Amino acid sequence: MDDLGKGLAALILPDADGAEVAEAVARLVAMPHGTQPLRSHIDPSRDGSEVVSAVAHRVRVDFFRRIGLDSLLTAGSSLYLPL
Repeated sequence: MDDLGKGLAALILPDADGAEVAEAVARLVAMPHGTQPLRSHIDPSRDGSEVVSAVAHRVRVDFFRRIGLDSLLTAGSSLYLPL
């Protein structure tokens, strides 16, 4: 556990720029109401979190369909995923 912080810190690239986060927030805020994505990723370390989130989202959508909650998967829904 003592080396956990060092290991996590090593994942951050030396040239990582926090301005990327600010730019992404500004883009999201500027988007018309109802058009913002459910999630947005800024990940200079490329640790795979974007892929994990996409898979989790797909599993969640499939679950809603299996239990008969398809009506919640409208185009305006944060869980919308086209067939």
